[in-house]
Amino acid sequence: MHYYKFHIGDFRGATTHLTNEEELAYRRLLDWYYDTESPIPLDTQMVSRRLRVGCESVDTVLGDFFQKTEDGWTNSRCQDELESYNV
Repeated sequence: MHYYKFHIGDFRGATTHLTNEEELAYRRLLDWYYDTESPIPLDTQMVSRRLRVGCESVDTVLGDFFQKTEDGWTNSRCQDELESYNV
């Protein structure tokens, strides 16, 4: 998936508590999720390096907005968007 709807108000409302680096991490994690159409890998050090964002910020954002599963870090809104896209 190379395009997704971005709801500015929803994003702003959900991220007002984040630092600038955490907000950047969240945007890049969303891009990764949609681009690969799969959960974020569990190896957060590798993810952090690929996103060029500190590991602490990645861990904070994953804990706030994603659910850890055996397959990786999932996000319910991303999953809903991917399911509707793939129908």
